[in-house]
Amino acid sequence: MTPSKKVKSNEAELLPRRGSPLYNLNHEDENIRKKTLRKWRIANKFLVLPLYRLRILPLFGIGRIFLVLTTKGRITGKKRRTPLEYHWIEGVITIFSSRGEDAGWMKNMRVYPDATSVRHGFHRFQPQLEFVIDEDQKLNVMKWYVVNHGRAAKALFGWNPKIDEPETTDFSKMLNMITIIKLHPK
Repeated sequence: MTPSKKVKSNEAELLPRRGSPLYNLNHEDENIRKKTLRKWRIANKFLVLPLYRLRILPLFGIGRIFLVLTTKGRITGKKRRTPLEYHWIEGVITIFSSRGEDAGWMKNMRVYPDATSVRHGFHRFQPQLEFVIDEDQKLNVMKWYVVNHGRAAKALFGWNPKIDEPETTDFSKMLNMITIIKLHPK
């Protein structure tokens, strides 16, 4: 008799898994949330954004992974630039907010949706925003993500392709945490 892949503890079934960045960004302990967020902000501020502005990252193909979302600050009114991972899903640029509605750039987009612009690679455009609300549609996007980007899914939220299967894994907790946005060119 061979051991089944589906025999897991309840803790192992829930995504995001303990210790992953997505888990830490949504942790109950505020210190853990702040520490994880600080690491991402430092990397973005001193590495990703400067190299993107100098047009170095798009030359190396990083423009196929990251885009720079520019929003208008809801409090200050200043331009705010945020590098985000994006994916082309069904011909539309799709981005994820791992902190859900709590992310600063999400709050800015909600207040000033017309002041949002996108730069991916050497291309810029002003998007028409579509917030994915339907749970089935969000689930399909997550299944697509783990199938097509297993390594990134493992690093970001603890997906394990050896024991996890897209059709049987419980994504419900994670779907409540994240917000998915589609960026359509106007």
